[in-house]
Amino acid sequence: MALLQPRQLTVLTTSQCTAACDHCSMNSAPDRRERLDFATIRDTIDALHDAQPLGVVIFAGGEPTLLGETLLDAIAHADGLGITTRIVTNASWAITPTKARAKITELRQAGLAELNISADDYHLPWIPFANVAHAWREAKGRGFSSVVIANCYGPNSLVTPDWIMEQLGERLPMRFDADGTPLGIPPPAADGTAYLMSNSYLQMLGRAHGRIDPADVIFPADPTELNGGCPWAVRSAALSPRGRLVACCGMEAEDNAVLDFGAVRDAGAQALVEKADRSAIMNAIALLGPAWVQDFVRRRRPDIAFRPRYATVCEICEDIVSRREVVEALKANLGALEPAVVFARLGAGASVERIETEDAA
Repeated sequence: MALLQPRQLTVLTTSQCTAACDHCSMNSAPDRRERLDFATIRDTIDALHDAQPLGVVIFAGGEPTLLGETLLDAIAHADGLGITTRIVTNASWAITPTKARAKITELRQAGLAELNISADDYHLPWIPFANVAHAWREAKGRGFSSVVIANCYGPNSLVTPDWIMEQLGERLPMRFDADGTPLGIPPPAADGTAYLMSNSYLQMLGRAHGRIDPADVIFPADPTELNGGCPWAVRSAALSPRGRLVACCGMEAEDNAVLDFGAVRDAGAQALVEKADRSAIMNAIALLGPAWVQDFVRRRRPDIAFRPRYATVCEICEDIVSRREVVEALKANLGALEPAVVFARLGAGASVERIETEDAA
């Protein structure tokens, strides 16, 4: 089995969204039209689940509910395999309590276990907070394992966890502490559902580069907090809206020279995982970390300039894999990169024979 074997899968159902938020790492928008069909979703889930049981399949986007019956069929299929299912939605469908109740009913009937609702300053111009409140309240007591409001914020944000809780009239446990350390899922309420706030800091990814002021971002006081391997790379793989297996759902990765492994219809999802597991660059990101890879490039190509600071690991990774000169520098120095990757894989108890001195693209 591949060391970088997915433990969970994010299905990026469509690039279309009912919003075009300024901070969208996926660059989703109402005028985009890429979307997945049921067969591609089903076959990808089956292939990865057969290789190693998936713990959760997350349906995101874009706005996943735009997929209609295809989304419900995909949820039902994953649920039938015993996989926990989750959607990440902006609640644009929750215009009234009645409409919210109807959508939540069909999602639960399909087998959806976890409901994550996005709410922040950048959704607010597109999605009234009343929609979020409708979805939240109508999800109470409906048998979900968890109902979460996902909020990202910065030092100048209006829509913060405290603001949201004030609007809802209730206090919620936080998913992360002030340093971003996971606090664990709280005990379920009396109705059996865990209700919580997934609080995270705003990131400069995707569309945010041109539309978000760095003054609105919270940076770590100690940059070494961003060191270490990326636990999501390939092990939390994503199926893109055009049916391509990509390393993660942290950014729009289709056609990326490092993060895009190919079309699942052409090669099969598990074969693409095996391809990723042979990539020295992908292993370096996953096991040694984006900050380590960036330093590797800095030492060999001091002429390549990087941003002076980063708020998250994902920002460092995007800066590495999305710039042609950085990727070319990594390819030119694969002979020096490979030994470090071999030692990292040995430390993880994995085979080193799989590594090839080539990138994953």
